[in-house]
Amino acid sequence: MQQKALWLLIAALIGINTFTVEVRTYIDIIGIDPSARHSETYLELPARPHIVVAEGERSRIYTGADTGVVVFRNESGWTRLPVTPKRTIHIVFRQTPSEKPQPMLCLLALGSKNRRIILNYPPPSSVWHLPLGVAQLAPLLQARGHGVLQRYGHIAGVEYVLRTQGGPPIERSLHVIRDPPSSISDLHAARMHFEQVSSSIPTNDVFVVERNNVRYTSKDSDGSVAGVLRAIKARESNIWYPYFKEVELPIAMEFRLDIYGISISDEKQFIPCWILASMVKETLPNTLVVLGGNLWPRIKGAYHLPEFAELFDYCDAIIVREGYRPIVELAETLRPSDTSGTVWRDSATIVHINPSTPSPTILEQLPTPVFDGGARQWSPDAVYPLQTMSNCPMHCGFCAISAASDTYLERPRMVSLQRVARHMIALGTHRFDIVDETFLIQRQLTLGTELKRLGYPATWHCYLTITNDLLDQGLCHRLYDAGLRGVQLGLESLSPDTLSRENKTWNTPGNYGRILQNLRAAGIQTHVFIIIGIPGEPLHHGLRWLPFLEQYGDAILTIKAGRYRLTNRSPEEFNNTHSDRIVVEETDPAPLHLNRKFRYCDGTISRKRVEAMRDLLEQACRHHWAYGVTSTVPWWINRGRYTWEELRHMAARIPAQQELDLRKSLPKIRGIIRDELRRDVELDSFEDVLNFSRTL
Repeated sequence: MQQKALWLLIAALIGINTFTVEVRTYIDIIGIDPSARHSETYLELPARPHIVVAEGERSRIYTGADTGVVVFRNESGWTRLPVTPKRTIHIVFRQTPSEKPQPMLCLLALGSKNRRIILNYPPPSSVWHLPLGVAQLAPLLQARGHGVLQRYGHIAGVEYVLRTQGGPPIERSLHVIRDPPSSISDLHAARMHFEQVSSSIPTNDVFVVERNNVRYTSKDSDGSVAGVLRAIKARESNIWYPYFKEVELPIAMEFRLDIYGISISDEKQFIPCWILASMVKETLPNTLVVLGGNLWPRIKGAYHLPEFAELFDYCDAIIVREGYRPIVELAETLRPSDTSGTVWRDSATIVHINPSTPSPTILEQLPTPVFDGGARQWSPDAVYPLQTMSNCPMHCGFCAISAASDTYLERPRMVSLQRVARHMIALGTHRFDIVDETFLIQRQLTLGTELKRLGYPATWHCYLTITNDLLDQGLCHRLYDAGLRGVQLGLESLSPDTLSRENKTWNTPGNYGRILQNLRAAGIQTHVFIIIGIPGEPLHHGLRWLPFLEQYGDAILTIKAGRYRLTNRSPEEFNNTHSDRIVVEETDPAPLHLNRKFRYCDGTISRKRVEAMRDLLEQACRHHWAYGVTSTVPWWINRGRYTWEELRHMAARIPAQQELDLRKSLPKIRGIIRDELRRDVELDSFEDVLNFSRTL
């Protein structure tokens, strides 16, 4: 032992006198131009000339400073993005004059550890889609030497419970939905098989795989901390417990991990997330259990509640902003207290919310996502999600989708279209799901041009604002030629006044029909959103959608009619936009839910009447020509493999869809007409309502 210590001392002395250790600061910069004008990118540093980086070039700049500003061209001008230089340690041979040796007395303490990390996207969620968040974080961590294992529990978990209940025949149905030659009849049989098996599982929760949805509601999902604690205490009765115990826990134990990350974006994942976290923490108490995802920033009001602190018995940290910086910091230190954008509890059971990073991540510098979670999406081919922009520039009043962004409601941070094209090529597939809140028209055209320059064919589906630019038939055809194959459009309302209050002044209801027809003529598949019960809008306005859908239904592929929700952290929630139209409960009785409870000031409007009008529109959806085929070939992930004409042909081979029972809804519709229009009408069927709506 003494001899070993002596050799270690000698080695240390040699190292001290042979090498020089320097701590240097640097910024990695990529020349980007989201405006597609081929402008240069600049780095501004204190007391130094601007550093210029050409578009597409990468450079590491050693700064000698603690701050810097990256300046690049955006579509609407120049963006200035403060950045914090990173620190690195340089070890170089000491250059000592031979005539005068100068021994150095120093102590060098360097510590470095490569972590082992699991990132799990738990059940239940859409089995047709892949989670972009964990796919982006994995290569970011891997580039720093960490071992990362992704787990797509939202797919593997659903398949586990289906196999457990349905036995070997389920394998046949799972094969059908992933087999390209499957006929529409086979796909319909598989769809009905999933629905029958899932609805027969004995559980106190609501669970069914139906049409284009994995529907799940935990019996404890009341939006309270007490509900979460009840679910954890009785976790063995939860439908997902056997899957976690038999599949996810053994993987975690074998991986010998340092960090277990659980990412969720859907409210129905909330209870299963906590059950999984509690099981991991109990089994691996020394593992750092970290929760993240798009849901957490939207329930920030709950973190200050005294009872919320108890939930940290089952996790160590919650990331409440973009995860790029926090997960890297946690991997370096394993200390939530020192990590930006993180909620954690101290030894005195006090919950702290750390501020977000002062230097938002430059999306251009993120590596290409890696989709490798141990399960395949329910589609014959891989359709990967991609993000080209963080934040939506439109700021619709009701929307808080981008609340997790480090620059929420500020100028969007964009990825250059050249970089997006390179991601597509690196992923090696040819159909993509762009998840931006809106994919601007000019950016789509530029992406198409770049892909053609590179000789790489690719198509995509995206969200798009329904602006009057789309009245130009030629533009719609150019979008198709660029690669656009499917769009989701927020129509929301047929009232210009309502749209103005919701900050959607670019929507022109009188042009909706022509725009839909233009997109249809270009071959672009269309999905439309409709909202019922927007504060200030009379409920009978919902009836006007019936003749609209009847007239323009041939140019619409899918329809989603939902009731208005007051979403936490949406612009109108924290600006009290509708304070004269709705009353919001001062103390939120469900602080863990994404939406606030409220009541309408207008006594003629109630939630039950709103739901009745929504049910009426749901019945209109069931009468729509594509309802059956789009229920059987769910999402553009699958429908994008077919043309409009092919889907129309397939629709004729689908059995008639079940009608909604409107017996409770029709009296409420009659009451709306009586109270708002002063007309007394007899309504005994959906056809009666449809006939009346044509008179409005």
